[in-house]
Amino acid sequence: MSQIHCHFCGGVIQDAATIEYRPPRASAQYAMPQASPCTCSPPIVYEHPPMLGGPDEDQTPDGEAA
Repeated sequence: MSQIHCHFCGGVIQDAATIEYRPPRASAQYAMPQASPCTCSPPIVYEHPPMLGGPDEDQTPDGEAA
């Protein structure tokens, strides 16, 4: 299983449901990943949140616009 590291402190995020996703930006400074747990509240990750479902799974009923 892969680990998700907080971009603010570098610690391992224990609960992915608590992550605060922020838009990626060139000026963001990332902490070096480390083995200790993240102590931030909430943990910060500079990337777009993961999509729900796969790319082939349509989330709208047939015939309706998204």
